Amino acid sequence: MNNCTILLNKLLEIIDKDFLENLVDKYNSDYKVHKLTTEVHLLYLLYYHLTEKDSLEDFVSELKYNQKLNQALPKISKSQLSRKNESRDYRIFFEIFQHLFDKLNAQQGLRKTLKDIGSVKIIDSSTVSLCLSLFPWAKFRSSKGGIKLHTLYDLNTESPENIIVTNAVIHDKEVFDKLAFNIGVTYLFDRAYIKYQKFDEFIENDIYFVTKAKSNTKVQIINSLDLTNQDKENNILLDANIMLGDHTSKTRMKHEMRLVKVKTVDRDNKEKTINILTNRFDLEAHVIAQLYKERWEIELFFKWIKQHLKIKRFFGQNENAVLSQIYSAIILFLLLKLIKKESKFKGTLLELTRIIKYSMFLYIKKTFNWAIWLNNH
Repeated sequence: MNNCTILLNKLLEIIDKDFLENLVDKYNSDYKVHKLTTEVHLLYLLYYHLTEKDSLEDFVSELKYNQKLNQALPKISKSQLSRKNESRDYRIFFEIFQHLFDKLNAQQGLRKTLKDIGSVKIIDSSTVSLCLSLFPWAKFRSSKGGIKLHTLYDLNTESPENIIVTNAVIHDKEVFDKLAFNIGVTYLFDRAYIKYQKFDEFIENDIYFVTKAKSNTKVQIINSLDLTNQDKENNILLDANIMLGDHTSKTRMKHEMRLVKVKTVDRDNKEKTINILTNRFDLEAHVIAQLYKERWEIELFFKWIKQHLKIKRFFGQNENAVLSQIYSAIILFLLLKLIKKESKFKGTLLELTRIIKYSMFLYIKKTFNWAIWLNNH
């Protein structure tokens, strides 16, 4: 059995060993720790997310009575895990998340659908509700607590590149102003992020964006552009060069933009018109309209992690504990993406999650190969 390990341990091997050791040294996170080391701590959190327990009490019972789990990992109590979540610096888990995204990004070539568009990233946020009496630091409303996951999502890898967690009361624009934007990248975001001064900065620095105009946006059409046959087939109503803002006030932009009007159908099957703003002048109007629809991908990501990872019930009540659990959930998400990518697994991410979930205590040889193992399922 010396040449064997359990499948759960195999997850950690995806994280570069030297990186993890240096990270532990950087934060001195295992100083005088004999039982709940950084690796063991992370394994317990990954196990919690994978098993999708209905309650914390259910997980505590698992810790107490699951002999396979106790054989594989040190036996700990809920309070021990709670204290460690509150005390071990959450930035360790954040840096592991960043490391895994970089690893995934390095392995992913540009998708065919993005060949003529280039790198595309989506910006949005999602709120997680918290009990105010248990999490007083996360005050949202008078009787409600909550946090926001401000997310930069990479369309090419279909994964989060960065997640900034704040109190839910923080407006999206505040975080938007603090993000680092890259030259040549196209950013998709909704109208909550509209800021004319920021748009001018983007244009001056060759940073691209696609967003939806607000209903009260003041537009001056400079000239209309001819629609192609494909534009017309895709319900494009107008393609025009415009100036945004009121020339009588300071809100007017300095640079020209582009307006694409498209007719679409909402969830109630009612027709509506969407006004899309962009500084991409090189793409046909129907491509701009399709690109804006890609914003839905980040909503699917939020839905997936809320349904299949445990980011609604927390071990520990301080901010550090909440952030540790959230970032460990994203670590699992990226581990699954890397396994799916490296093994060429044809099923869905949820199917992969369930295969691993029900095989966690399977003894495997150290020469184990994800692709061979998964192809036998």
